[in-house]
Amino acid sequence: MCSRKIAVIVACLSAFIFISTIVYAAMSEEEKSFLSMYFTDQELQVISTTRSLKSITRVAENVEVVTKEDIELMNAHTLADVLNTVNGVTVQFFGGSPGSVASAMIQGSSPEHVVLFIDGVAMNLISSDQADVASIPVQMIEKVEVIKGPASSVWGSSLGGVINVITKAPTTKDGLDGIASLSYGKKDTGDFRAEMNGRKDALGFYLYAGRLQTDGLRPVEEISSNNLYTKLTYDVSRKTNVGFTLFYGHGKREEGDFSADDLSLKNRIENLLATLSLNSNLSEGLDLNFSIRAARLRSDFDVQTLSTGEISTTPLDDRKYGASGRITWKTGINNIVVGSDYDYKKELSPIYLGATPSLNVFAVYGNDTITLGQFSITPGIRFDHTDRQGDFTSPSIGATFAVGDKTLLRADVARGFQLPNLGATVADGLFFKHNPDLKPEEVWSYQGGIETALLKYVWLKLAAFRHDISDAIVGVPADPNNPDNGITTVVNEDKVRRQGFEAELKSMKFYNFVFSAGVAYVHSKNRTTDETLHDAPDYTYDVALKYDDERSFRALLKGRYVWWQNFGGTNPRSDVIFDLNLIKTLLRKENRTLEVYLTGHNIFNGAQYFDELFRNAERWLEGGVRYKF
Repeated sequence: MCSRKIAVIVACLSAFIFISTIVYAAMSEEEKSFLSMYFTDQELQVISTTRSLKSITRVAENVEVVTKEDIELMNAHTLADVLNTVNGVTVQFFGGSPGSVASAMIQGSSPEHVVLFIDGVAMNLISSDQADVASIPVQMIEKVEVIKGPASSVWGSSLGGVINVITKAPTTKDGLDGIASLSYGKKDTGDFRAEMNGRKDALGFYLYAGRLQTDGLRPVEEISSNNLYTKLTYDVSRKTNVGFTLFYGHGKREEGDFSADDLSLKNRIENLLATLSLNSNLSEGLDLNFSIRAARLRSDFDVQTLSTGEISTTPLDDRKYGASGRITWKTGINNIVVGSDYDYKKELSPIYLGATPSLNVFAVYGNDTITLGQFSITPGIRFDHTDRQGDFTSPSIGATFAVGDKTLLRADVARGFQLPNLGATVADGLFFKHNPDLKPEEVWSYQGGIETALLKYVWLKLAAFRHDISDAIVGVPADPNNPDNGITTVVNEDKVRRQGFEAELKSMKFYNFVFSAGVAYVHSKNRTTDETLHDAPDYTYDVALKYDDERSFRALLKGRYVWWQNFGGTNPRSDVIFDLNLIKTLLRKENRTLEVYLTGHNIFNGAQYFDELFRNAERWLEGGVRYKF
């Protein structure tokens, strides 16, 4: 069955590449002018779906974009706060204070199926494949692009989706500007940030430094996090530049009050990543990109028995190295991308009893966005070779069709995969036996949707999805003949179907107000047993009201409801949580701006958490000042 599906998609790719020489029409000015009434220029251009910048009207995948302006207006502290506003994304918070550990799920996927990239570097832990989205500061972010559903034909192992963080870049004009801000609130909760952005002739630079701290909005949740980020670019010639990025983050976190279990948990993290890139315009429409990258993600978990004071530490030391090359060719009706990735990763930890698990992955990929009048088609394919879990081919095909200048139809089919984490394939634990024969989990994904403004003054988006997962990894007794001995392992056993829909609406600006709302529903089923799964919330609701007089005052009231009741935690709660952020400009002179802001978190004092051990914070306030120059 799988080989027949691949054959059909490959045939489609050939056919569409053949007919791509017939006609051409770019996104019309009418389309662009109309969409600009609802979205910013940053929201109308995305790069993550093909690794080449293109119009959102030619993107077949279900993608959400959050810009730096959105992040500033919501007064977010970490990436977790940002993702918690995205329809179809559910953030699982393991604490109530800013910076507490958090993971993200997309359309009901497991957190380990979602890959987080910063500057092209995957930030997921090797041992668990999960990414801590609360460890990423937001000031350095230009925008976040979220691909909902498998993105394996472009990014490789990513069964649930991709979160691509695009960082700020140096300015293109000579000069210097920057931002300095600080906020302070309950329990010594402070966020202190500074950034500078400048250029001198051929050299451009961006620099950010920040600190997030709190004594804990809940008992035993003291957190401190310090971060540095820099991006340098140098124009070798008018058509060629080199770039360098460096991010360093260091933090300490208490995980909450577990006195009832006679335990105290602490977590120390250290993130270091660096990239070096070469970008060149070889000729008109032909661009070359080459980059190398390295990352080290360290995380030490301390478990203390309160009654005895005994401390047990589990250190994890992830090391990743890689390189990528890509050629983009824009000509006529085609936007062709051909590239290759190489990644090597290993983990050093005593839990592996002297072993050093490692993985090599080499991949080649290609895609083409073909524009045929109001119709566009995007075939893509990627081949991944690994030295541990074999090879995998990931084809995809998507299409968009513009019905006039107010309605857009989208559809895509993709095959994706997720490599099992190294911990499950090489490491035995006290009650766990590893399985070296684990195979990648596989998925066939089908998505379709419509976006329209036929309703007066309102932009409406509807999307439906179905993800059929096979070889799903599940836990089973390690010894079938003695299932009660408490020792488990993992196997490729289940077939899972996740399906549902998303709906969003956004109004035009009316008396300086913009209203938006969204709903997402996911139903998960084990196709082998026909059992309904409760490994993700069934539905979420989002609502927001934004005000901007475009002179001196901005405000955002946003609310989210997550149905945690089905998740299986202890005494979960699912109240609506509302936050209110107010920003007032006190001074605006030439290129200098002075703002003050006040944020009320959980203003109605609601309770929303999947387990009572990880309750959210009660109502709290913070205020701050921001100076832009």
